[in-house]
Amino acid sequence: MILVILAATLQYIGRYYGRTESAIMAIENLRKAQTPALLSALWSSDTEQLRILVEGMGLYPYINFISVTDQQGRIFFAGGMKDTSRTERHVLRYPYAGREIPLGTLDFQIDTERLAADVRSEILLSLGVQSLLMILASLLTFLLFERMVTRHLGRLAEHLNSFVPGKARAPLRLSKRPRGDELDLLADSLNTLERSLLEARAEETRALENLRESESALRQSLREKEILLQEVYHRTKNNMQVIASLLEMQAMMSEDATTQETLKEMVGRIRSMALVHKKLYESKDLSRIDLGEYVGELVDGIRSGFLRSGTGVEIQVEAERGIVSLLDTAIPCGLALNELIVNSLKHAFPANRSGSIRVGLGRREDGTIEVRVEDDGIGLPPGFDIERNGRLGLRTVVSLIEYQLHGTLEYHFGEGTVWINAFKGDLYQSRV
Repeated sequence: MILVILAATLQYIGRYYGRTESAIMAIENLRKAQTPALLSALWSSDTEQLRILVEGMGLYPYINFISVTDQQGRIFFAGGMKDTSRTERHVLRYPYAGREIPLGTLDFQIDTERLAADVRSEILLSLGVQSLLMILASLLTFLLFERMVTRHLGRLAEHLNSFVPGKARAPLRLSKRPRGDELDLLADSLNTLERSLLEARAEETRALENLRESESALRQSLREKEILLQEVYHRTKNNMQVIASLLEMQAMMSEDATTQETLKEMVGRIRSMALVHKKLYESKDLSRIDLGEYVGELVDGIRSGFLRSGTGVEIQVEAERGIVSLLDTAIPCGLALNELIVNSLKHAFPANRSGSIRVGLGRREDGTIEVRVEDDGIGLPPGFDIERNGRLGLRTVVSLIEYQLHGTLEYHFGEGTVWINAFKGDLYQSRV
């Protein structure tokens, strides 16, 4: 808008000065054209002709006063003078015999105010007509643009806003003749995009349905696997319990004390393994058990199997909860713990000696699992070496801890004995 106003202003100023200059130039040309006739009338002293010429020149536009004065001082004039008009004087010289003889003067005034007013009116009228034409052209352009572009863009926007993912609808058709222009290309692209989205949504729906079916089948298969594993663990535990019961019956029927003791130890080992399977099928995770709970129940089983009523030996358990272990780790750990506790019960408290056995389970700072068995019994004999002096039970502990669990076995003795087993809890990977 500012540029339009500036351009109109510059146009107005240019046309104003040009039109004014043109009018003044026309008056000057009139003077030059009439000067020969004025000189002829003055030379011949034809006053009537002189008056006619002056009155005729006074009728010319924008000349409000004109006068001719001869050598005798006579004045021939037309019009009336104004103080605000532009006055010009010219000496009238008649060429004669190679020289110019002054015959009089020509004075005239140009009505610059009327000239400027007429020029302004003319220019303003022209600018008004141009402005009107520009407004009409703009209105026509707006109406044409509204009909040819804007309403179609509105239809496109309405079609886009009403789009619902996954819902099919009729393709977009613009209310105009197809011309292959940008609007037609835009409508075709939009229809193509909607078809692609519908196809992609249908493909996604099919994929999700297939995924749900696969997930359902996988859940069913996993549930069947869990049930099967629970049944396997349960049957394994029951079979071990049956074997342990048979061995107990055999021990009761045997009259040999050594045989009875051996069978009793075998029963303890079998029940420690059966307890692992019991904990597994009772656990939510069919591959891991809580070692703390397992150690507590294992010690309870040893109490009921080896401690007679009235015995002065007690077994204390301090087991950290939350230490989970795989089957491959729990079974050798339980067997080794069973052997160490039974060994303390058999050899640390002879002659009905009273005392206590403390069983500990915890996790070290480096993540290693530590199982500790301490007793305040008579301790190991001087110079004891587990490889040389250890019986089957202790050698079994060494085999289980060092070779199967890849851990370490330490023992200290003096006033009692301390057994420390350490092994990694993540040695094996879950197979379930």
